[in-house]
Amino acid sequence: MTVKLIKDPVHGYISLSEDEVRVLDTYPVQRLRRIIQLPFVYLVYPGARHTRFNHSLGCMYLAGEFAEKLGFDEHKRKILRLAGLLHDLGHTPYSHLLEPLLEEAGTTHEEMTIKILENNQELREAIEKCGVSVNEIIEVLSGKKAESAIISGPIDADKLDFLMRDSYFTGAFYGVLDAKRIIWRSRMVGDKLALSLKAIGAVEEMALARYQSFMNIYFHHAVRAAQTIFLRAVRMLKKLDFSSMSIQEYLSYDDYVLWCMMKKNEKTRWAINRIERRDLPKVAYEFKFGEKDFPRELRRKEGIEEAEEKLAKLAGVPESHVWIDTPYVPPLPYMDQEQVQFFDEIGGMIKTVAYRSPLLDFTSKIYGIVRVYTERQYLEKVRKVAENYFANR
Repeated sequence: MTVKLIKDPVHGYISLSEDEVRVLDTYPVQRLRRIIQLPFVYLVYPGARHTRFNHSLGCMYLAGEFAEKLGFDEHKRKILRLAGLLHDLGHTPYSHLLEPLLEEAGTTHEEMTIKILENNQELREAIEKCGVSVNEIIEVLSGKKAESAIISGPIDADKLDFLMRDSYFTGAFYGVLDAKRIIWRSRMVGDKLALSLKAIGAVEEMALARYQSFMNIYFHHAVRAAQTIFLRAVRMLKKLDFSSMSIQEYLSYDDYVLWCMMKKNEKTRWAINRIERRDLPKVAYEFKFGEKDFPRELRRKEGIEEAEEKLAKLAGVPESHVWIDTPYVPPLPYMDQEQVQFFDEIGGMIKTVAYRSPLLDFTSKIYGIVRVYTERQYLEKVRKVAENYFANR
């Protein structure tokens, strides 16, 4: 069988079969080359220019490693590798940055992925030539199979790859972890993916790497400043409704198309000009919060907009020059029904066991930041009113 080798800086050589290359070469997959993994993180970490395509290849590789270690047959291994490759097809331009536009319309990028698999004929035909049905991949991506946890679960190929990859390309070593140990110490116990107690250290390392990556890379104040003004500008494109587009139209949008569209539009050109010059809003006020401390009014887009208007009015500055950002670290599933499963070998028998880890307890909770941004000349005015505003809440 002909094998294609792709040199990946994170995992080394990734091999693909001739059939898998056909899937790789379809338009929906190639589109991922034009969707950045970490929007505007390059403004702080210049090397962070990698794309969803890079990540999808890495996820495919790690899913195959899981399948091999777990002793799955060749057919199931094919399904998992393709599921890893295709799991992010439904992303909007600029990845998670524009996810709110889908969520506000009642959908997600995961649901858009399923729609692309169901409706793109080129992709369907390429998948079927691999001897795999599209429905088999959809079942895995929809969480209907025990092995779905390898693609999307508490400890999965997706998280392992993006942490390692983002660490590599940013040069910030928060995401350094031992993925091989996690994979080699995993097994299916009943219908659950479980990890050996011998892998506890590697799992805790991964959980902390994830937390640190969010707080120090993804939520860096300058990164979020650029993302915040970009998202506000995108919302000015009233006719841009990703959720109502046909699949063909949806796939025609990537980072380049949207960037050029916004640069040509008189209403949104200001945001592009500012990002091009790295002319970003400054932090006037900031506080960190736990799940119970998150101000209720900021849990809705409308609430954030109302708070921005109030702060601007109290400070006597233009409303368009106050931004509130509320990023939070999604909890690593640990204490609920999707918690990390552990096993131990007792008397030659494999049994799931309960295990309490202070580090995993910590990362199973929500942590976030409320930041108020404004222009440099308004910093002191906005800082004073923001301190009073949030002190009373």
